[in-house]
Amino acid sequence: MKFRVIIPARLGSTRLPNKPLKDIEGKTLIQRVVEQASKSSAHSVHVATDSPEIENLCDQLEINSLMTSSEHKTGSDRLAESCNLLKLNDEELVINVQGDEPFVDPQDIDNLANLAATKKAKMVTLFTQLTTKESADSNVVKIWVDKDSLVGDFSRDINHLNPKKAMKHLGVYGYTVTFLRSFVAWNQSNNEIQRNLEQMRAMDNGEKIYAIKSCGKYHLGVDTELDLQEARRIAKSTG
Repeated sequence: MKFRVIIPARLGSTRLPNKPLKDIEGKTLIQRVVEQASKSSAHSVHVATDSPEIENLCDQLEINSLMTSSEHKTGSDRLAESCNLLKLNDEELVINVQGDEPFVDPQDIDNLANLAATKKAKMVTLFTQLTTKESADSNVVKIWVDKDSLVGDFSRDINHLNPKKAMKHLGVYGYTVTFLRSFVAWNQSNNEIQRNLEQMRAMDNGEKIYAIKSCGKYHLGVDTELDLQEARRIAKSTG
């Protein structure tokens, strides 16, 4: 199935300012994300940003970039504008890879696209096993998925549904363009606001989300200085 990868990236992180430009063993964070995404079967890979610094870096590295509005509140809004800039057709599939995931597995990206095709899904995402520590951490989003890959719910509270069936949600998504355009036009839903989980907007509007287990080894979002140090350790050990 033909699909594209779009990677939202901005400098305004409060916990780790300028994080897309942080060095990880000789390469910037955003460079590593792009390199991993480019190993997938994606028809194209673009960085969507509102930062001239990120745009300049992309130009230097011959990475495709899109300059988007600085007024966007969410990555989904930036993604939707990117689809318009690229003049994508309604039925095209876009995979949203987070700009702080330097070790995203390209096979996971391909598997998401295949899941969307198999299920004729408008929205797909990833999950993995929870560690004991993560189970009790309210910053870690939990997901419940049935045998047909259909998502039952999301919550930060492991006791929201059966704790034994809870998995760790990974913030990599696939959307059809037409669904994404509808999604960003909807008002925030009650569950989205209460749980601080944007994906609840889709479920609260009656949309199905399908999920597949990640085959990746590392699931590290670089949000803090400690995360950055861990990313450097992994990059050094893996080459």
